[in-house]
Amino acid sequence: MTKLFRLFSSAFIAVFIFCYCMNILLTKQVNTINPQQSSIATRAFDATATQLTMPSWYNPILNGHYIVNKDGTDYLLIKATDTQFITAQTSALINATLLSPVNFILLILIGLFSIWYFGKQLNIKREKQQIEQLNTQTKKVIESFNIYLPELEHATEVTRLSQAINALTSHVANYARETQTSICQDKLTLLIDRHAYIEHLERQLNGAELTNIHCALLFIDLDGFKQVNDSFGHSFGDEVLIQVAERLSCVLRHHKLNDINPTSLLEQNLSRLGGDEFSIFINNIDYTSKSLDIAQHVLNEIERDFVLGNKLIKISASVGIAVYPESASTPHALLQMADVAMYRAKTDGRGIFKVYSPEMGNKMRRYHYLLEELRLAIACHNFHLSFQPIVHVEDCAIDYFEALVRWEHSVEGAISPVEFIPIAEESNLILELGDWIMLESCRQMAAWHNAGMRKVKISVNVSGIQLKHRPVHEWVMKKLAKTGLPPTSLMLEITESTLITASHTIINALEKLRNEGVTIAIDDFGTGFSSLSTLADLPIDVIKIDRLFITQANENPKYNKILNSISELGTKLGLKIVAEGVEEIAQFELVKRMGISCVQGYLVSRPQSSMNVGSKVLQGNINHIAATGTGVWNLET
Repeated sequence: MTKLFRLFSSAFIAVFIFCYCMNILLTKQVNTINPQQSSIATRAFDATATQLTMPSWYNPILNGHYIVNKDGTDYLLIKATDTQFITAQTSALINATLLSPVNFILLILIGLFSIWYFGKQLNIKREKQQIEQLNTQTKKVIESFNIYLPELEHATEVTRLSQAINALTSHVANYARETQTSICQDKLTLLIDRHAYIEHLERQLNGAELTNIHCALLFIDLDGFKQVNDSFGHSFGDEVLIQVAERLSCVLRHHKLNDINPTSLLEQNLSRLGGDEFSIFINNIDYTSKSLDIAQHVLNEIERDFVLGNKLIKISASVGIAVYPESASTPHALLQMADVAMYRAKTDGRGIFKVYSPEMGNKMRRYHYLLEELRLAIACHNFHLSFQPIVHVEDCAIDYFEALVRWEHSVEGAISPVEFIPIAEESNLILELGDWIMLESCRQMAAWHNAGMRKVKISVNVSGIQLKHRPVHEWVMKKLAKTGLPPTSLMLEITESTLITASHTIINALEKLRNEGVTIAIDDFGTGFSSLSTLADLPIDVIKIDRLFITQANENPKYNKILNSISELGTKLGLKIVAEGVEEIAQFELVKRMGISCVQGYLVSRPQSSMNVGSKVLQGNINHIAATGTGVWNLET
C-alpha cells in the first residue's frame, strides 16, 4: 500500500508540475499574441452580449484565464476592450503551447527528471532488496556462531545490518586473537611456545642491531623436576610447571620487562621452550649487572616451596645467560649459547647461573663431535673389549673378569670411557652399544668357559638407561642362549644410584635373573644414599666398594671405620665384598685384614685384551684349570 501511495504521489506531483508549467506558458502565449499578425485564428465577441466564465477548478492549465463558450466551443480571452472580447480557440492555444520549443524543452526536462527519479527509486528498491538479503545472510552467520543481538528501538534494515556487521567484526577480531593465541601458546602454562619466541627474538635482535643496544637471554632448566614426576605423578609435575610460569611472570613484572603482543595479548619476553625449560628475554641491558640480578631473582623464586595440595615440594633451577651481541647474534645461536651456559651450571652444582663464555662453546662442540663419531663407531663396530681380573685375596684365584669397552679412534687414538660413556647414555646410544658389549662379553666368556674356566664369571656393566628401555630378563637370557654361556657364568654390575631408584618392574626382572643363576653386583657402593633396609631388599649378591674408601682408608680413620663396617655388613647379609681401586700392597693388606674376599685394581692387573688373558691364564695352567675351574692371576710387582 505504501509503495502504491508513493507511486501515485509521484505521478500526481509530476502532472501538477506539468500543468503548472503549461499554465505559465499559456499565459505567456496569450500575452504575446498579436491579433493582426498571429497564426492562431482569433474571434471577437460583443462585450455586452457575451458572458465570461472561469474554467473548472480541476483544470489547472486554464487557471487565471476567462473562457467564452459559444456553440459548444471554448474560446480563451486574449484581450478585452470596452466593446469587444478578442478570443482564440482554447484547443488551438493549448496545441500551440504544447508545440512550442520551450514546452519541448520542458517535456524533455520532465522526462529526464522522471527517468532519474524512477531510476533512483528502482535503485533504492534494489538496494533495499540487497540489504534484506544481506540481513538474511548475516542472520544465518550470526546464528551459526551463536551470537546474541539485542533488540533495537525503531530498527530499520540498515540499522539491523550495521548491528550485525559490528557484531561479526567484533567476533572475527576475537576469533583472530584466539586463533593467534592458540597457534603460539603453550597449552599448559599459557606462555608462548618456542616457535613464537624465536620469531619474537628475531624482531628484537633486528631492532637491537639498528639501535646498537645490548640484550640478554636466560635459559632456565628446573633441577629435580623428573623426581617430582616420578614420585608424585605427571599431574603434580604439570602443576609445578604452571606455578613456575606464574613466578617467572612476576619476575618480568618486577623488572618491567613485559612486552605484550597486540594481537594475541600474550607476553613475548617469557616462553616455555618445552618440558621443564623456560626462557626470559631482556631487551635492554641498561646497567652491567642487570641480567645477573634477574637470574638471581629467578633462582630465588624457583627455590621457594611449591604447595601442591597437602604437600610441600622443593626444587631448584639452573640458569644459563647469553648476551647479544657478545655471545651470539642470531636467535637460534643465542638460545644455543644460553643452553650451553645452563648445562655448565648443572655440571658445576645446579641451583646457580652461568654466563656463556667461548670456553663453554668448545666443550659443547667437543660433545657434538664425539656424539657424531660415536654413532659412526657403533655402526662400524669400532670398539673392542678389555678384561680386568678380580681375584681372591687369599690365593689370587680368578673370581671373575670385568668386561670394559674401549674405543680406539682413527684420528685421536684411545678415547676414555669417562668421556664417551656419558655421551652414549645421554643420547641413548648406550642401548645399541650395550647390546654389542653384552653379546661380545658372553661370546668371549663362553669360549673361556669351554676351555675349562667353569667357575669364572664375566661381569658386564648395565646402565640405568638400559634397565629402563630393555626388558632386562628377556634381553639377558637371549644373549646367553645365543652364545651358549650358562647364566651362572654371568654377572651384572649396576651402580648404587641406579638400583635405589629402580622401579618394581626392574627389581622383579633382576630377581628373576638371580633365580636363573645370574649374579647381581651393586657397583660404586658408598657413593649413593641407600639405607641398610634398602640394601637388604635389593636383589644383589656382590657389593663393590667404591675406590674412594680404599684410597682414604689408610689415611683417614673415619674411612677405615666405614670400610670395616661395610665388610661386616656384607658378611652378615651373606654378600661377597669386592674392593675396587687397589693399587698398593698396603691397601691389599688392609682389605685382607678386614675380611674382604676379593680385590680389583692395578695392583692385580690393568685391563687386558682377550689374547693376553688367554696366554697368561690358559697356557701352562691347563691342569690347574681343569682341576679347579679357574686360573691364578698373580699380583703385579
